[in-house]
Amino acid sequence: MEILGLCFDGDAVGAPFTHDGALVILSYVVAVLASYTALDLAERYRAAPEKSRGAWLAASAITLGGGIWSMHFIGMLAFETPLERGYDPGLTVLSALVAILAAALGFMLARRGGALRLVIAGLIVGIGVVAMHYTGMSALHVAGQVYYSPDLFGVSVAIALGAAVTALWLAFSLQTWWQRAGAAFVMAVAICGMHYVGMAATAIVAGPDIDGQGVLISRDVLAAAVTMGVFSIVLLGIMGAFLDRRLEAESIREAERLRGLNATLEQRVVERTAQLSEAAVNLDMALREAERASAAKSDFLASMSHELRTPLNAILGFSQLLQRGRAQGALTTEQSNMVEQIERSGRHLLELIEEILDLSRIEAGRLTLSITTFDAVELIDEVVASFQAIALDAGVAIHVSASENGIIVRADRTRLRQVLTNLVSNAIKYNRRGGEVDVVCRQAEGSVFFAVADTGAGIAPHLMEQLFEPFNRLGHEQSPIVGAGLGLALCKRLVTAQDGDIWAESTQNVGSTFTVALPAATAGSARHDADRAAGGEAHAARQSSLLYIEDNPSNISLMRHIIKEIDGLELVTATTPESGIDLARRMIPGVILLDINLPGMDGFEVLKILKADPVLSPIPVIALTANAMPREVQRGMEAGFHRYLTKPLDLKELLGALADVFSQVSSAEQRRRLGRSLRAGGPA
Repeated sequence: MEILGLCFDGDAVGAPFTHDGALVILSYVVAVLASYTALDLAERYRAAPEKSRGAWLAASAITLGGGIWSMHFIGMLAFETPLERGYDPGLTVLSALVAILAAALGFMLARRGGALRLVIAGLIVGIGVVAMHYTGMSALHVAGQVYYSPDLFGVSVAIALGAAVTALWLAFSLQTWWQRAGAAFVMAVAICGMHYVGMAATAIVAGPDIDGQGVLISRDVLAAAVTMGVFSIVLLGIMGAFLDRRLEAESIREAERLRGLNATLEQRVVERTAQLSEAAVNLDMALREAERASAAKSDFLASMSHELRTPLNAILGFSQLLQRGRAQGALTTEQSNMVEQIERSGRHLLELIEEILDLSRIEAGRLTLSITTFDAVELIDEVVASFQAIALDAGVAIHVSASENGIIVRADRTRLRQVLTNLVSNAIKYNRRGGEVDVVCRQAEGSVFFAVADTGAGIAPHLMEQLFEPFNRLGHEQSPIVGAGLGLALCKRLVTAQDGDIWAESTQNVGSTFTVALPAATAGSARHDADRAAGGEAHAARQSSLLYIEDNPSNISLMRHIIKEIDGLELVTATTPESGIDLARRMIPGVILLDINLPGMDGFEVLKILKADPVLSPIPVIALTANAMPREVQRGMEAGFHRYLTKPLDLKELLGALADVFSQVSSAEQRRRLGRSLRAGGPA
């Protein structure tokens, strides 16, 4: 039977042959040396970086494959037979290449680890040993026919496969040199055992001479080739050891360098940690200082607001009374113009104070907003109505248009009115006589857009980037038009604080358009705000009298003049908190006007005492104070004030608050009398 060029016959009787014992021992020594060197190089290959891994693989594969080949042909040199023989050079070289390739494939697979891969890698190397042996046997040309015993052939293959798997598992699972040495002995057993069992399976039946079978190499040439193979293995081993020492020395130097670097880094980390700790302490101190400065700034703003509003209250209050008063007699035209100028200047001063304080509050992060949902078009109508007389005097026509009815915006109504008031005021002030102002409201893509367009001189292109800078009047510093350059800066910050945006487009000699975009209200938010607004109930008043608790004589005098012009309303005053509480208990007034900054006891403490009294608690208490900071207004409403009015006094706002209170009095006649007087605007 012939398989792959090998003839199998278990009954074949060959010519006798023997082996040279010394060469057999040498073959095993070469196998051990080659295996150990190859496995050691394979360990380097497994741990080598990517760039040098190929060189280590080639060295380990050549060493093992060459060692297997050398051992085989040393064994063939040890083979002694009386028959003439020679070796085919092509098959001899091919047998070496087969061994080297199998070793390379086995090492590549074994490097990845895992039991299954190690088994497969061992099988590949074992098959390579078998293939090398029987290719080398095919290279043998002898005067006769070579036959193999099937049984011993199978045993030789089994020895090669089993021993190769065991050797690779030991080599790639264990780490010490003596463990690798043990693996090398096992691998040598695989190579030599397979070879000599394979030779035992061989039977050479004598036949014709080998002349005419092509070019063959002699035993002497083969011996020289084997010697070179062994020398190459030894040389590779020496080179590997030398390179390994160099690599180890480099590793030691690198380790020393890394230790030094690590020590330096540790020192730097310690130093940096100390710096960061110091910086954290300094930052904490700076933050506390900033908080103290912010609190001081807030206190200063609150104090300045109060101190500035208090004298303005008297200025504006008395100027309004003089303009509307009856008891003092009619003013001459010249006197009326003077009083009007006083009131106008006072209003302008109040606007400047409000803008500066608002801007300071925003920059200090103290701005308080009350976000609700409301009709945007209704607010625009209110703003425009307040400017109709001013626009008429300036010769400017105002037009209002809306894309639809019932546009609901979600914003702070007071702050949005402040923004629109500023924009409409500017559109009139910086317009031309005979010009126009268009105020447009539309809703699109979840936002409400407010546009205020004028037909004024426009803004120069190079000034557009400075549009929202505070105290920048954009070239109008010498203009007769009054202003401080705060309005647009305040608008920008107020709109941004409400999650909105504001921008401008302008063409010189054509006009400017300012657009504000704010979130549109959802159905749920609008319903929530409506329910909240409807939830309040007015307190019932008992009598048509007003108790005013105030320690400032000019404010008391102003209130006396106001109330004197309202039919059916009696004013009682108290200059201390204690006397005010005592008067409230004795007279049970219909409403109480209460200042906040009182001597000995502030307005909040007075309110708390009033609310704790079952008889006095139903009386509406209206705060009338110069404490106008948003946080103070919010605190006042949360404390239980019916309304929180700020100084300088707005007469219409006061009269509206009193009208709301006295609409609940029990006497129909009193209600009608007070209602007529309050609706008429108080003093006529």
